[in-house]
Amino acid sequence: MARRHGSKGQVMMDDAVVPGTPTAVASINKWTLNMAREKAKVTAFGDLNHQYVQGLPDIKGSLGGWWDETELRIFDVSTGEAPATLKLVPSTITPTYFFTGPAYLDASIEVGSDGGVAISSEFVASGDWTREPVVVGTLGRDVGAQPQQRR
Repeated sequence: MARRHGSKGQVMMDDAVVPGTPTAVASINKWTLNMAREKAKVTAFGDLNHQYVQGLPDIKGSLGGWWDETELRIFDVSTGEAPATLKLVPSTITPTYFFTGPAYLDASIEVGSDGGVAISSEFVASGDWTREPVVVGTLGRDVGAQPQQRR
């Protein structure tokens, strides 16, 4: 796989206006996704260093861009009760590679006399997130696999 320039990134959102149909969010120019996993210290007597076990990922991230009065969905979702489904595409050159899941959004706007009107949003997962496509990782496990159904 080739390296990509960030100018081809994309944020898509399904905010239930048209359920099941994620559409591009206008004027967004950056996004971050943090998938840090919680770690619990399990150091015991006699260990030569601290030891840890990994827990679940704590999915969260941010969106940023420019104010566009024709695109207010981030503000609508942030003031509502329902999460939106985000689809974060690193590069539209390979649009089949993406991260997706439901999220609660916060929104903010920054207005200064020395620049464009900027918007930003912080989000946290409200359900299971996945990565597409699923590929076999270097340790022989599926990386980005769909979550297992609870029984």
